[in-house]
Amino acid sequence: MAHAHPRPAAAPALRPAAHHTPPAAKPAPAPPAAQAGPAPAAAKAAPCAVKPAPAPPAAQAAPFAAKTAPPPPAPFAAKAAPVPPAAQAVPAQAAVRPCYAPGDGQVWHLLRLAPGPDIAVPAAASLLAVGVERAAALLDRLTAGGLCEQSAPGRYRPRPAPPAHPAGARPGDGAALRRLAGHYLHTAHHADRVIAPHHPELPLAPLEPGCTPQVLDSREAALAWLDEEHSTLTALRETARENGERWTVFHLAACLNGHYVRRGHTALQRRQWADALRAAHALGDAEAQITAHRYAGQAASRAGRHPEALAHLERAVRIAERHGRPGPQAWAYYILAWTEEMAGQDAAALTHALCAAGLFRRAQQWEAEADALNAAGWYFTRLGDAVQAERYCARALDLSRRHRYLGGQAAALDSLGLLAQQTGRHEDAVHAYRAALAHCRTLGNTYQEAGALDRLGDSYAATGRRADARTAWGSAAAVYRAQHRLDEAAGVERRLAALS
Repeated sequence: MAHAHPRPAAAPALRPAAHHTPPAAKPAPAPPAAQAGPAPAAAKAAPCAVKPAPAPPAAQAAPFAAKTAPPPPAPFAAKAAPVPPAAQAVPAQAAVRPCYAPGDGQVWHLLRLAPGPDIAVPAAASLLAVGVERAAALLDRLTAGGLCEQSAPGRYRPRPAPPAHPAGARPGDGAALRRLAGHYLHTAHHADRVIAPHHPELPLAPLEPGCTPQVLDSREAALAWLDEEHSTLTALRETARENGERWTVFHLAACLNGHYVRRGHTALQRRQWADALRAAHALGDAEAQITAHRYAGQAASRAGRHPEALAHLERAVRIAERHGRPGPQAWAYYILAWTEEMAGQDAAALTHALCAAGLFRRAQQWEAEADALNAAGWYFTRLGDAVQAERYCARALDLSRRHRYLGGQAAALDSLGLLAQQTGRHEDAVHAYRAALAHCRTLGNTYQEAGALDRLGDSYAATGRRADARTAWGSAAAVYRAQHRLDEAAGVERRLAALS
């Protein structure tokens, strides 16, 4: 349900629907000099107290790319020369001075090109076109030699340029950066589909040889990766925008929209869709324009900018109607309904939600249909028709369960909880809210979780369970404040004060 909680936005509003934008043009193959790594093995290392780790097996092929060529061999076989006896007698304070093996400067140079504050080992492996174990060994060696430092376990950042390794562009930089961008974009897409497996595939560009996106085997791992790489993904989008890489800008927005919705990152959602909207219009792609306008409208509505939101959604509807296929039209009507609700236009919102549900059914987008049915049930609730409201929300719950759609189940249970609450069935409401909360937590949907906690506290208070109400409201207020939903936080805190 919409209201203070994003019933429709929690799950389906994450991706371009039904028909996808065409893939980005395949990058030109990297020149032979693009290979990252140290000098050939024939070169000898300077005497140094740090012995490099032996090279592991060759890197594995990327897990998501069809027909991806195997990564090029990594020329990191240089061995350090034996440490002479004289070097072993150097005083302890002199032993910490930086010392480098052949090729360390090139590795350090490529690390400096990476967007974001630091880089994790798997991303460095794609940047350098080596295996993960080899990347870890190289990063440890550079850290011991003073070229890098650890910012967190498994994450590194290069230190300022030493005199022996001047900055500047080098052959192969472009291929290395394409590998890194592919790593982040394909892993973000994979993470989004692990969390919401019903989402359709995006037509991403093929991977560069040597790029190995991460495999995330659980929702928890996917959520953790998106949280951990949050700053880097933002920096990657900004770099792509500055370089005119329009499909990268658009696809990153599509991959990350669901995470921003779940985590309540409304300001970031607005910024990324402003960039994606410019990219979509520059590309001249109608479906990308529909997607960008509808999610720019969603983000504006979440920020309380309802006139701006309605302008975006109405434009998305006009383009979708010219486009002529049911899926894009349905999405435009669906988010238009949610935006109209935020502006207090419940009757118009109900009309558009019912229209969206019918179009989703025609397009056989069952999860989206479940969300639209639940939206209609919510608008019937607001308009005072409890019988129709319960009918539509129950249909949404049934459809979501048949298709194992957790986001739809969470939203419908939340809606049914509110209906029970409004008709005085507070124990039924408690059971529904607690089931909805379990699904929200499985999905990492802290935005919807806050609303469910808020309403659960209401039902606890109505049944005299004051301690439980205090716990639920306290948790809701903390999440609201973390997401800068200050009006909602203030409302909960007033109820807490009255309870005390």
